[in-house]
Amino acid sequence: MRLNVILLLCLLIFVGGSSAPSATEERGNSTVSPVVSTAWLAEHISDSDLVILHMGRKGTFEEGHIPGARSASLRQMIRINEAGIRDEMLPAKDISLILSELGIGEDSRVIIYFAEEGAAWAVARYLLTLEYVGMTGRAAYLDGGLPKWAAEKREISKEVSIFESTDHEFVIVPDILVDIEWLTANYENSGIAIIDARPSEEFIGLAGHWDRLGHVPGAGNMPFFGLLSEDPSYMLKSKKELSKMFAEAGVNPGDTVVVYCGTGLWASLPYLAARHLDYEVRLYDGSFQEWSSAKSLPIATKDNNDD
Repeated sequence: MRLNVILLLCLLIFVGGSSAPSATEERGNSTVSPVVSTAWLAEHISDSDLVILHMGRKGTFEEGHIPGARSASLRQMIRINEAGIRDEMLPAKDISLILSELGIGEDSRVIIYFAEEGAAWAVARYLLTLEYVGMTGRAAYLDGGLPKWAAEKREISKEVSIFESTDHEFVIVPDILVDIEWLTANYENSGIAIIDARPSEEFIGLAGHWDRLGHVPGAGNMPFFGLLSEDPSYMLKSKKELSKMFAEAGVNPGDTVVVYCGTGLWASLPYLAARHLDYEVRLYDGSFQEWSSAKSLPIATKDNNDD
């Protein structure tokens, strides 16, 4: 039941768009870890360089948001590429334009949060996008999002903040993403741990709507929704629990983690978790939609499992 609710919220959020501190906190004077707490945000909410982004279904921003937040949409940040692969990363110039319109500049620090737990993966993808254009250490995911903020009786606002646009041109960090050529050359190499973030039925080839069903050989399965705690369901699991999940999925200390899913969106949540645990991590943006369509590449299934 919880999986069905989360998947429904994911669809609604994606289609709708949006009209005491822990060990995940600040490192130094200007950088932040990839995951920050509501306590950290409350302490830094008035910092002049801080930009807060709200992500959720249409109307959630108007219903109430963290004071000073600006409404952001993941839909603006993805595209269908020239090969027909959907949900792919935009070129740097297009990302720069969107961020400039949100008032994000070279010296900004950005905290992104979800209005509902079903958008956790979308916030993680937005964070990944910011890291892709060089904002690692200056962008973070708010653990618990608006639900935790509200549960702590912190201020909720309906005011629309006024800010100036910027004109900074961001530059991509190519190592954040890998393509099909890279994965084809490296998926069997030691030190490379591949994580499939789809539900287990898709991983083993019993469900899905791609050209072929199954998974990239050697991949471990880590369904994205399992990274959130059971109670409260809007929080990431503890680092101890996440570490256990990565180990059970076949990730060893020192491995470079490569995450994928169906189209590269859900995989952003294990990307975030890997960053949270200080793994080197990459996203295969083409994901299984691209891999499955390449008829010459192998597919593992329940029947020809590689484990």
